Amino acid sequence: MNKNRKWNARWIWSDVSENEKNVFYYFRKNFNLKSTLENYELFISADTRYQLFINGKLIGRGVPQSQPFYQYYDEYNLDGKLIKGENCIAVVVYHLGTLPDTRGGLLLEITGPEDETVIKTDDTWRAKKSPAWQQNTYSYLPNRVTPFQEVFDARLEPPNWKEISFDNNCWLHSTIIAGMIHDQPPCAGPWAKLVPRDIPFMKNENVFAKKIEKIEENLQLANRSRPTDLSPGLSMVGKPIKYSKVENAENLLNENGVTIVQSSLNHKNLDFDGIYSPAIVLDFGRVITAHSKISLKGAAGSMIDIGYAERLIDGNFNISMECEFADRYILKDGDQVFESFSWKSFRYLKIRFLSCFEPVTINSIEAVISTYPFEEKGDFNSGDKLLNSVFEISRDTLQLCSNEFLMDTPWREQAQWLGDVALVTVPAIYSCYGDTKLARKFYFQAGQNQHPTGMISNISNTVNHDWIHAIPDYSLWWVQGIWEHYLYTGDEEVVHHLYPQLSRILYAHLDYINNDGLIENIPYWPFIDWADVDKRGICSVYNAIFYETLKSWNKIAKFKGDNYTAELSEKLLTKIKLNFNKFLFDEKRGCYADANINGKLSEKISEHGNLTPIFAGLCDAELSQKIIDKVFIEKNDLIFTEAQPFYMAVVLRALDQTDNFPLAISLIRERWGKRMVDKGATSTYEEWYQNGSWRDGDFKGFLRTHSHAWSACPADFLIRRLIGLEILESGCRKIKLSPQKTDFDYDVTFPTPLGEINVINKSGEIKISNPAGIEII
Repeated sequence: MNKNRKWNARWIWSDVSENEKNVFYYFRKNFNLKSTLENYELFISADTRYQLFINGKLIGRGVPQSQPFYQYYDEYNLDGKLIKGENCIAVVVYHLGTLPDTRGGLLLEITGPEDETVIKTDDTWRAKKSPAWQQNTYSYLPNRVTPFQEVFDARLEPPNWKEISFDNNCWLHSTIIAGMIHDQPPCAGPWAKLVPRDIPFMKNENVFAKKIEKIEENLQLANRSRPTDLSPGLSMVGKPIKYSKVENAENLLNENGVTIVQSSLNHKNLDFDGIYSPAIVLDFGRVITAHSKISLKGAAGSMIDIGYAERLIDGNFNISMECEFADRYILKDGDQVFESFSWKSFRYLKIRFLSCFEPVTINSIEAVISTYPFEEKGDFNSGDKLLNSVFEISRDTLQLCSNEFLMDTPWREQAQWLGDVALVTVPAIYSCYGDTKLARKFYFQAGQNQHPTGMISNISNTVNHDWIHAIPDYSLWWVQGIWEHYLYTGDEEVVHHLYPQLSRILYAHLDYINNDGLIENIPYWPFIDWADVDKRGICSVYNAIFYETLKSWNKIAKFKGDNYTAELSEKLLTKIKLNFNKFLFDEKRGCYADANINGKLSEKISEHGNLTPIFAGLCDAELSQKIIDKVFIEKNDLIFTEAQPFYMAVVLRALDQTDNFPLAISLIRERWGKRMVDKGATSTYEEWYQNGSWRDGDFKGFLRTHSHAWSACPADFLIRRLIGLEILESGCRKIKLSPQKTDFDYDVTFPTPLGEINVINKSGEIKISNPAGIEII
């Protein structure tokens, strides 16, 4: 695919306001083909999302969520999709409208066998604002991709509008979006850089629920305080069916048979008070990312509300407190199918039937899973069932958090958080799948979102100008990740192209280095972890992360032949090593304090503050072991703040580096095993607790996600660290292996760009196999 293709098409939109929120538009164009029907290519981009149809059939969805200054476009081969004579292209474009620097737009072009332009978006296209999708719906704005509840009225959709025969003469002509000097892309609109899709299209799979969790009925009452919010009605606790009707609900678990539902009719007797609406809660057995799809037959005006939840609260479906993800479908007459425009994350699906005074026949309720098409090349299998389960929920979480972008969680934000992905998700993807495309996309996309301060934006799958709350330590993890990506893939282009951004991060930190060579009072939002760590003054954790990052900078600078930066990083490394213990080690307590504030050591001590210096190599082997014993082994009066799942990626590596691998395995069993697996987790929780956090020192109750990839580091650790794998030459051409001798047998596969390495430990005997092209030492 040509990265700099010349577009003959123009960005178009309706002549209605460009600043609308949560709006859907229809676009269509008929065209005639007289020649061969092969070797036609279609290129398309949209702000924000599209569904593409040719001759009434769905061709695809896109584009990957992005910033307008790094706007993706998709390409489709149309072999077998066009017909001789008249054809129709129809596109639904959804514009989110909540992000800065964006506006609605569609760009589409079809080229023929000779690369000639056959059809292109221009002012001959017809456009219409969709009357079927309600615009003023409730939104949960922390979500960066699909914050609005979707309300679709099938009665208002123009019948057959995607078909060739549809008469669109009453629709308005599209308007070409102008640029400052020219309307030819990339000059037009905010889309200054058009990037070809660099990942595959998502994999879809239709699945049925595993069981019916609950069948109930509720009074149908208006939510007059928040009339646009569907979640309170869906969260009402119901009673067993008495007045309404639900027949053969078990048929919803497969494709055989139908289910009949109907609202109560007793209100027609004036002595009866109220309308009762039936509801069904379906359990899909695990958290999934999917579109809801319902095939049914009913009367026009009947309504179905659909709620999405990762978990039940006190045994009940409740989404009214947070993450109010819900949709509504208003029926037309007859047979029909509704599929939500956007996927959601859920385990539990609640379907509530409102004003269904005529029987509604449900043919099926399915989830259409949308996920990244990984191939499971890596694996961990052992004689320890608990460790196997920890690995499985960790790997499943990686899959959940991998779509057209990498994300912290598919449930709440759906955001490509910089540090989450660089420290935990990407290394685990290498170990479990060997995929490099999604990681490469992440590094490039994040690199386009650098703030004027030099820090990289926290989030990179959408526009984010919030430089004040940028997390500086996340930029450091990103730097380390780029070097690790190069080592794994051998992809030099990533380092070359992103070197200016890497350099700016380094120089941004120079302003906060004190006379003793230590970072002091780093501004913005130093995060570290969702834990009660003291980050003021000279923070031990931050300085240790910075020290480790300087090693990556030094290697990258030497790779680039940048002697100045190489020498600078070496000087900084030397000075930090000289003064770190002097200012941060507490002789009285025998461990590192979290911080030194104006010459006084913080009272707070943590696993973070003590294991990160070990991870970074800031203390020798003897001191490292004393600290580890004090933190994890000795019984003393010291209370170390516990690392949450995210930061365990550092803690576990520090233990492994100091020959404390058995202790690392013990912590995995204790923390992921007891706190997640034993509680029925099918994917990893955001923190150790589902219902609250100790992040401020006291426990506060609020929902934590059941699908957080930053908690999935065992997926990497139980493969890479178990076999003692170290990449010595880029592209995995030379690898050092030091397999652990454990109290359990294991069979581990680590995928590389050159093939899979397999290590088997059976009864203490180690067997290694590797592909040609990899030197093992």
